[in-house]
Amino acid sequence: MSNKFAVIPGAQKTFAPAALVLDMDGLMVDSEPLWYEVERAFAADRGADWTPAHAHAAVGRGLAATLAMMHESFGFPVDPVRDEAWIVDTFVERVGSLALKPGCLELLDAAAALPLAVASSSALRLIHAVLARFAITRRFQVIVSGESVAHPKPAPDIFLRAAAELGVDPARSAVLEDSLAGATAGHAAGMFVIAVPEGSPEGRGFEAVSSVIVKDLFEARRALQMPLR
Repeated sequence: MSNKFAVIPGAQKTFAPAALVLDMDGLMVDSEPLWYEVERAFAADRGADWTPAHAHAAVGRGLAATLAMMHESFGFPVDPVRDEAWIVDTFVERVGSLALKPGCLELLDAAAALPLAVASSSALRLIHAVLARFAITRRFQVIVSGESVAHPKPAPDIFLRAAAELGVDPARSAVLEDSLAGATAGHAAGMFVIAVPEGSPEGRGFEAVSSVIVKDLFEARRALQMPLR
């Protein structure tokens, strides 16, 4: 991908949103390495090798899907309530090691006049722990977790719930996502989707479900026409 953001054929180049909905893990926060570390340790305790390819396939789909994938791949039994709690507890204990993605604070500053929501597949207490670690909780009027919707990403439920709680038409909302599951969910919700994938997006399916594809949050900011504060 070039240094300039890629416009999907037939899509508009920029968008003036009435609200902004952001994913958290891998989008605002560089948390995927920690997720991999915790999930790998969980699987290793059960004699399994959770590889980067496994982790990549589970990105954006939530812990329930990750545990189901582990069960299908390795055959060990899982207890969704107990095992999700262990993984979340272990992750929360280590939030001090996390860092914000470059351009995150600048994007939030530019969007300060907009209604903002976090829509993350993670557990609510984990979301609050991560946002508190960077003192950005109060920037968001709405926080929606994967626990509060019936169907996880790539279903649109979480983004439709965020738009409803913000009181904004989904079609007038922009969503920022790093994962294909998340971009697919935003597209299904009828939102303007800005994909910020980790690594090259080529051949991964982002073009079919995104309005624009950018390489970082600085370029994401330039794809949005923000109102003045």
